[in-house]
Order: sequence, then C-alpha cells, then structure tokens
Amino acid sequence: MKMNKITTLLFASLTMGMMSSCVNDDDTSLPEYTPLIFGEDFSEGADNTLFEKEGWLNFAETGTVRWTNQVYSGNGYAEFTSYQSGQSSNIGWLITPGIDLDAQEGEKLVFQTAQAFVDNAANTIEVLISTDFDGTNVTAATWQSLSATFPTTSATYYQFIKSGVIDLSRFTGTAHIAFRVKGNGTTLDGTYQIDNIRVYN
Repeated sequence: MKMNKITTLLFASLTMGMMSSCVNDDDTSLPEYTPLIFGEDFSEGADNTLFEKEGWLNFAETGTVRWTNQVYSGNGYAEFTSYQSGQSSNIGWLITPGIDLDAQEGEKLVFQTAQAFVDNAANTIEVLISTDFDGTNVTAATWQSLSATFPTTSATYYQFIKSGVIDLSRFTGTAHIAFRVKGNGTTLDGTYQIDNIRVYN
C-alpha cells in the first residue's frame, strides 16, 4: 500500500534521523546570482494551501488538481500531486509572471525539482517557455520545451536536484516560464515539487 507524504516523512525521520534531502543547505540557499532578473523560493505560502501569488497562473488543464504551497522544516516549495484525485487525467501548469528578456543579454534559468512515488515514466514534469502568452489563455500560446535535468523514477523521494543551467539568450520579448505536470489519480499519481527558481545573467 502506498504511503502518503506524512507517513513517509515520519518513517524517514525515524530511520535516518531527518529528511536531510528536503532541507539541506543546497536546497535552502542557492548561490546569489548577480544580477538576478527573477527569483522565487516559495517562502511566503502557508503549508498545504493553494498556490496563489500575484502575477503567477496556477492552471488545471485537465482535472481539478492545482499546485499547492508546502513547507517542510522551514523550507517552502510548490507541489503538484494527483494522488487520490479520482480523475483519469490531471495536467497542471504553474506559470511565472512575465520576464523581460530585452532589458539585458545572456539570460539563464536554474531551478530545483524533487519527486515522490513517481514509478511510471508517463507521470512527467517539464519546463516550457512562451513569448506570446497573454497571461490568461494557456493553451492558445506557443510553448517551447526547455532541456533540463529532472528526477527520474529511481530518484530518492523528496530529494531536490538541480536543473542544470538553461540558456534563455535566444529568446526575446516578455517570456513566461511554465512547469507542467502530467498524471492521473490511479496509475500516474506521483508527486512533483519545485523550488529555488532563478533567472539571471
């Protein structure tokens, strides 16, 4: 039987002393990027609440599941899970505010992601960029997938890993960065988490 998040964390804390992967120094304090163009560390939301922040869009393309705020040992992050959704498809987008890519050159993107209970490769997370998104109509915009490192199905649960440095310098105008998860409430009911988003040059 699949353990839920709370059960897993309690078990890990008893067997390993603490879930260091969720709160180690690398997770909570990325090196400063100067100049920083955009940053989000999800430190403002209350635990287990719907993620709502000015300028962001939290959108359910199919199903009703949306991204939530989560806090563990003082570290905030955003989470999407279709566990127990009871729905045949869950596709959730978390989209940043617009980022001006014309004000400077050589922009780069970094972030961190973690997974738990993702045991099917069809249960996915991806990062995309759009320069024609109007802030409202997600599916009408042109989205381009960005190459990044994400946790695999064999990754340690709740262990954040770095995306690698993603070059955005070929894009111009106002860009939106999106994180999209695909799952469902039965066979693809894993959990994905994101944290420490930075755009810098």
